[in-house]
Amino acid sequence: MNWGYISAFWTTVVMNCVQPVNWQACLPVQDWLFPAIGDYIRFRTEEPYASERRILRSIRMDGGGAKP
Repeated sequence: MNWGYISAFWTTVVMNCVQPVNWQACLPVQDWLFPAIGDYIRFRTEEPYASERRILRSIRMDGGGAKP
């Protein structure tokens, strides 16, 4: 795991959820943590913008073989 992800998670989630005013939004962990873990796993296994690239290739007239 990359330290950048851990650092960003710590500064944005943990430090904000420690404050009592944010407990109501942070408390339902199943609403935000599990989807975030799924997104992280999906993004780690796929090249950035891979789904967009596939869609653009599928709608091109030449089948995506020619350079734009």
